[in-house]
Amino acid sequence: MTRRILLIIVSAGIFALCFPDGPLPPAAFVCLAPFALALHNAGAGAGLLLGVLCGFSFWMVAAWWLANGFYFYVRLPWPAAWFWTIVACLISSLPYALFGLLNGYFAWMKTPFGRLKGAAALTVLLSWYPLAFPGNYVHSLYSVIPVIQVADLGGVPLLLFLTNLVNFYAAGAILDPVKPPGPVKNVLIAAGILALIIGYGTFRLQGLRRDMTAADESRLVRIVSIQPNLSLRRAGAYQVFGNSSTPNDIASVLTLSEQATHCFPEAQAVAWPELPCGIPCRSDGGFWQSARDLAESSGIPFIVNCYEYDPTAGGDYNIARLISGDEESGPAYKKRILLPFGEYLPGERRLPWLRRIFPRSLHYIPGDDIVTLLPLDGNRQAIPTLCYEVLFPGLVREFVRQGGDVIVNLVDDVWFGDSDASAVHMALAVFRTVESRVPLVRVTNSGNGVFVQPTGEIVKGSRTPVFEPRVSSFPLFVPDERSVYARYGDVFLIFLTVVWFGETVVRYLRKRCPWFWHHCST
Repeated sequence: MTRRILLIIVSAGIFALCFPDGPLPPAAFVCLAPFALALHNAGAGAGLLLGVLCGFSFWMVAAWWLANGFYFYVRLPWPAAWFWTIVACLISSLPYALFGLLNGYFAWMKTPFGRLKGAAALTVLLSWYPLAFPGNYVHSLYSVIPVIQVADLGGVPLLLFLTNLVNFYAAGAILDPVKPPGPVKNVLIAAGILALIIGYGTFRLQGLRRDMTAADESRLVRIVSIQPNLSLRRAGAYQVFGNSSTPNDIASVLTLSEQATHCFPEAQAVAWPELPCGIPCRSDGGFWQSARDLAESSGIPFIVNCYEYDPTAGGDYNIARLISGDEESGPAYKKRILLPFGEYLPGERRLPWLRRIFPRSLHYIPGDDIVTLLPLDGNRQAIPTLCYEVLFPGLVREFVRQGGDVIVNLVDDVWFGDSDASAVHMALAVFRTVESRVPLVRVTNSGNGVFVQPTGEIVKGSRTPVFEPRVSSFPLFVPDERSVYARYGDVFLIFLTVVWFGETVVRYLRKRCPWFWHHCST
């Protein structure tokens, strides 16, 4: 068992080298291989334990910063913040645990065809499991541009399946007999899968880059991003990250916005991030009037974040709104997918005692299922996503199908301090561009804001530094056509699930109930 645990540690170490901004992103193609070796000849019970250890170690490497969120956002004491971080990582490890258990029963790692089934099983389990933060090891590949292009066919699940195949066949090169063709066959299969991924990605990139080079002004969208680096307020005092000499008040947002309208007069919109201080949408104060005046004088609309209290529902809506020089505000989008424990407390109605454990969780309420696009000049329409929402491809796909041209993601990651949270959030967001073939503007309060082309490429020089005010704008290309994944969604994942589940049930009946199977077959 000691050797198996050491292999799990090796898997976690390789994963740490690639995610989120590690030196070896392609290591995602081998990070599971030691885990597969550890599962070889392990029983169901041992596989369950090894799966928990692997999943937990992966999540602690990728999401240890949840403790910062529990402390700064939910306002738990540090011991409680770390306790709930560990609990969250353990819960998130359950798909790996179930995979280890099933592998112990079906022994997938022993045969080449079994490794195909194992890759399907892990893909299905990770893809359907309802994670609060829907990420996995393939998101470390966000910077390996040719590789991620397959997401336009089947989304992240397709890339996950192919990555699992490469990992398991790489492990098979060690597990199979030393004499040929065992190791050679496994290496050739893994190399062939990689060649197909890269070949398809290269082909798609050539076409898209050719279109980008030939694009005229009508095919471009120009949005200005405002990064004010506002401090977060906690317990009556301001927690300032980065340069504390920089002005950290709401007036700096207007100052940067005025600078933006002068520097980028051709912009189709100026976008503010989600703000840690919160601004009421219906405030008649000088701030909103100043914003309207600036929009009117510049002729550039503003995409802003605010909140609105609903006395009937007893909570606040988190809103992205378009404002212009008119007295009446433009379209408003109410955030539909809220951050658990931060913006709302899951299960509070049935379990009201949870409020005693998480007393500072906010009382936001989700918006309805109406698709609200924000109109821009040039007949373009912005897809508003508020922070956490950009992690969910189904939501973005819904907006794309209704005519959305560019994702505008308003983000505030200052709650997570000087951690990897912002980089992880950014890595997951990049995949939305390839999946639907629309560009992305990630507008942040405190850093890692980016402009991303529909190829998934981050525009050179657009990634903003952490904890520094910044005004930036880069033209983005809008393709005429959307992707297969945007049109048909998770068809590949559903097909894979049905085939794998059906085969698994049949094999179980053959193994455990041979009398039943014989009776049915005759």
